[in-house]
Amino acid sequence: MQTEDNDLFAAIKCGQYELIDQLYLQHRDAFVTYAQRQLFATEEDAADCFQDAVIAFYRNIVAGRLTELSCSIRTYLFSIGKRLVYRRNHQRRRERPTDHEAGPNPADELDWSLIDRFEQEHYHTLLLSAMDQMGSPCREILTLYYFHHYPIESIAQTVGLPSAGATRIKKMRCLQSLKQLVKP
Repeated sequence: MQTEDNDLFAAIKCGQYELIDQLYLQHRDAFVTYAQRQLFATEEDAADCFQDAVIAFYRNIVAGRLTELSCSIRTYLFSIGKRLVYRRNHQRRRERPTDHEAGPNPADELDWSLIDRFEQEHYHTLLLSAMDQMGSPCREILTLYYFHHYPIESIAQTVGLPSAGATRIKKMRCLQSLKQLVKP
């Protein structure tokens, strides 16, 4: 495979630019699938980014910035394409959707802080109820660690456990039990 890549790279360097089309068609579908599954790109974005990667590959060869390959052509194209998808995803997160024709959005008129406060109160009540159901050492360990921010060594002495390691294990088991109690 590396020999084929080196031959293809040498042919493109020598001016056989029609091989770029072959290269594009050979790897496009694999990149689109990869970008959709691993990078959460849309099919259109993935195809656009791969096309831009192939163009960048071509320009780097023509400009003399890419004189030899240290990896396969596919790896080179995928790494450029991956960066382009990341950049596009980042830009898309910063853009705010605008839809002026739709009119005012009823959700914009809701007081989300009030809804958030009710939701937090519900979870707080659920957590307190679950903590009351737990046994004494677990309730005490979790309260000291998460609410009072005691170090593990101090909790070990307070609860009467033999070591910090034993306390960590007990805390982990207690936390798992709490998660089971809170689980809907």
